[in-house]
Parts: sequence; structure tokens; C-alpha cells
Amino acid sequence: MKNYTLLFVFFWIANLNAQEAPKMPKYNAKNAANIFYYNLSEVPESIKIKKEAIENKTLKVLRDYNSKVKIISFLNTPELTDLEHTINTLGKQLFNNRDLAERVQKQVETLILPLRDSIAVYETTLNDSLNTFLSKKQFKKWLKYQKLEKRKLLPERPKSRNNAAPPSNMNNQRGGMGGRGMGGRGF
Repeated sequence: MKNYTLLFVFFWIANLNAQEAPKMPKYNAKNAANIFYYNLSEVPESIKIKKEAIENKTLKVLRDYNSKVKIISFLNTPELTDLEHTINTLGKQLFNNRDLAERVQKQVETLILPLRDSIAVYETTLNDSLNTFLSKKQFKKWLKYQKLEKRKLLPERPKSRNNAAPPSNMNNQRGGMGGRGMGGRGF
């Protein structure tokens, strides 16, 4: 009788801890195309601009960038919302049906990649113009701020019930082998 009870408890606990399939995060087409706007009141504070003339130049360049991105966003909103709707409604069917997944992937490539490329061109012109009048330290802070803003666009990883997920690269952990791969001395 004890054996049956122990087996029942064991299988019950195993069933509770079984991994569930992660929920598919909602697809946001604007985030995938890197369409976002810089907060004009936040940027001068974050890159520590003290002179008013430089702050005015920075705000002018950022307004110009934001207006160009708004135009791109406005012109492509119907296509982006259609793509977003199809991906979010199909969801898990994309994992099972390879042909459907390939068609959606082609649709993403034809719509998102050109938008991302055109926005990248505007970003390089923005960075080039900011580099002309910002100090090296301010420009470095700007690039860091820009990188953080882009990172906010990435979808969050689905969280499992047990948050014991290992790090993505075991060799980069501190301690143990000191991040030197398979061991050895770190000359």
C-alpha cells in the first residue's frame, strides 16, 4: 500500500513540474521593423547635455528623425497591422505547418526588412549629425541610450513555471573556470 501511495505522489509531483509549452508572445510588427520615436525630453538628460545651444541642435535633429519615422510608420500602418494580425491569429499553426510558416516568413521579409533598412539609413544620418556637435563622452552616452531603446523593442522571452533556466552560454559565467572555456590558465 505504501508503494502505491509513493508512486501516486511521485507521478503527481512529476505532473505538476512537467514543462508546459511556452506561450507565443504577441508579435508587434512596428517593433520588428525598429519603428520607434525618441523621447525629446528624456534624451538631453540621459546624455548629460549642459549647453543650451547643443541641446537645441540635438532636439532639432531628433525632431527631424522622429518626423521621418512617423511618415514611414503612417504610410505602412495598414500592411503592418495586417501582418501583425495574421501572425498573432495563426500563432502555433506556424510551428506545425511548414508551408504556412514559409509564406508568412516571405511576407515578413518583403515588408519588414525594407522598412528596417530605411530606418537604419535615417539612424546613421542621425548619428552622423549628432557626432558633429556632441562631445565624445556625450556621443558615447547617446549610443548607449540608443542601444537600450532598441533593446526595449525586442520581445520578452516566455517565462516557464520554474525559473531554473540555465544561462545562454555556460562558459561566460564567472567563477568555476573563470570564463576561460574548458579550463586552462588565463595568461
